[in-house]
Parts: sequence; structure tokens; C-alpha cells
Amino acid sequence: RKKWKGSPAIPPEYDLRKDVRKIIAEIDKAGIKTIGKIDPQAFNWPISRKESLEVLNYFAENLLQHFGDYQDALHTEQRFLFHSRVSFAMNSKMISPKEVIDRVLEEYRKEKAEIDISQVEGFVRQILGWREFMRGVYWREMPEYKSKNALDNQNKLPDFYWTGDTKMNCLSHAINQSLEEAYAHHIQRLMITGNYALLTQTHPDEVDAWYLGVYIDAIEWVEITNTRGMSQFADGGIVATKPYVSSANYINKMGNYCSGCTYDHKKKTGGNACPFNSLYWNFLDAKKESFNDNPRMGMMLNLLSKKGEEEMEEIRDRARQIIENPDQF
Repeated sequence: RKKWKGSPAIPPEYDLRKDVRKIIAEIDKAGIKTIGKIDPQAFNWPISRKESLEVLNYFAENLLQHFGDYQDALHTEQRFLFHSRVSFAMNSKMISPKEVIDRVLEEYRKEKAEIDISQVEGFVRQILGWREFMRGVYWREMPEYKSKNALDNQNKLPDFYWTGDTKMNCLSHAINQSLEEAYAHHIQRLMITGNYALLTQTHPDEVDAWYLGVYIDAIEWVEITNTRGMSQFADGGIVATKPYVSSANYINKMGNYCSGCTYDHKKKTGGNACPFNSLYWNFLDAKKESFNDNPRMGMMLNLLSKKGEEEMEEIRDRARQIIENPDQF
């Protein structure tokens, strides 16, 4: 998985822009409350099977070649990178997962000299492997799954999740993109918005509600298993073997969000220290009893145990300020 640094060139998103002002007017007239932002003269998602197949073909012919390498990349100037943007079409059943996989394999077999199998594997695995795993978990574990809160997280989701108004550059970009495009790719959802929500010990009901409301591809069976399971570890390990949390180090490694940010991604404490850093160590400290028997958490807990009490008090204090006053950051 690579950080995108301006090369290779990224083809523009497939243009399906259409005027939806009449539909917006009907929604407004009905008094339906909505979140997010929309350009009603440039709605750029497929609304038919024909358009869905066009998006799929565009991905196979123009983006697949570099998808696997840059699927985890984060960049301030590129919202879609090499991602397919077919999840909405699949989840709304305009096209089937098998059609998507078959089309990608067709392109790979036709262009083996240009498309490495690693690019294809990264894509097929997400659909044939992960997406179907999510379906299985949903049907096996619901309805009890919807109320799981294994880490007993109780905090509210910060108001800036509805506005994007935060000084944290990564969250500002990921949230504003989500509000404007009804889309963010899996690492933005998991390691930016989801990571912050878990580190601030937000109640999973609040996280579920936001993800289900903000993303165009969020159908409950695929949303709740990814959010409550993979992202928030609220199921205690049914979906994932460990919580997906990180400090600013991972975010900086995978993109350029940290460049030009108000906060220093290298600092844990102090006024300009990146909030993710103190929140990360505070989370491990607060929840360590839940992870003592988890072998995948051993290295992180070992590093935690080596921190002195004075340093930990500074970290706890900084994290407390952030959790109690999120909109100041």
C-alpha cells in the first residue's frame, strides 16, 4: 500500500452529472430533514443500471491498473484516487457483485501486461471476501448485534461531524468530503472518522447513526457490521481481532493530511500536539483491561507499560480536554 505523491496521474471521476433540482424541491416541500451538502445541478452518482455499468467499465479500463497500490492512500487534492465508486450501485442492486468481479477479471485477463494481479486481488477481496463476510455476520448476529457496546463507550459524537468545522486537517477533509460527496473511501472511514470516534470513546449508536445517514452506499447490513464491528470494536471481536486505532503516525504515513495542519503530528502533549496522539495512548490506558488477553494488542500494551506516570498524566489531561471540548479542536 503506497502513499500517493502526485504520480501516477489519476483520471478524472466518470462524469454523470445531472440536474436534480426538482427532486430536492420535493424533499424540501415534504419537510424531510437532511444532512450534508449537494450541488443540485451536478449530482454525480449513477441512478440506473446503464449508468452503473458505465461507472464499472470506466473503473476497469482506467483505474484498476493502480487501485491496489493506492487503495489506502489519503490526499487533500484527490477525493476518489483510483477507487471504483461502484458500492452505491451494488448496494442498491442496480448491478450485482458477481457482475463487478467478472468485469474486473475480464479486464485483467485482457490487459495482463498492464495490470498486475495484486491490483485485482485488492479489489476482488473486498467484494467477494469482506463484503460477503459482512453479510454473513449481519444475518447471524442481528438483531442483538445492533446493541453491542463491548468497550462501554458512552460519549457523544462531536458536532463537527455535521459541519466539518475542525482544525484537525484529516478530519476536516474526510468529513467535508463525506458531507459533500456522500462518500469516503474505506481508510477515511476506518482510520480517520472511525478512528477518532473510537479514540474519543463515542457511543457506537451515535457512530452508526452518522455513517448510516451520511454515506450514499450505507445500507444497514453492510454499514452496521463495518461500523460497530470493524471500526468501533463494539462487538468485542466478532468481526475484527483487534480495534483499529492509531496515532497520527499512520495518518501521516498514508497521506498528506498532516502537512499544513494546525497540529504537529509528532507531538503527544502541548497546545499544538496532534489530538490523535494523546487520544491514542489514553484509549489504550483506559481500555487496557479489555485487551489484556488479546495477543494482537500485546506490543501496544507493552509500549504503554513503559511510559512513566508523569508522561501518562500529561497524556490523560490532554485527552480529557479534547474529549470534553471537541469543538475547540
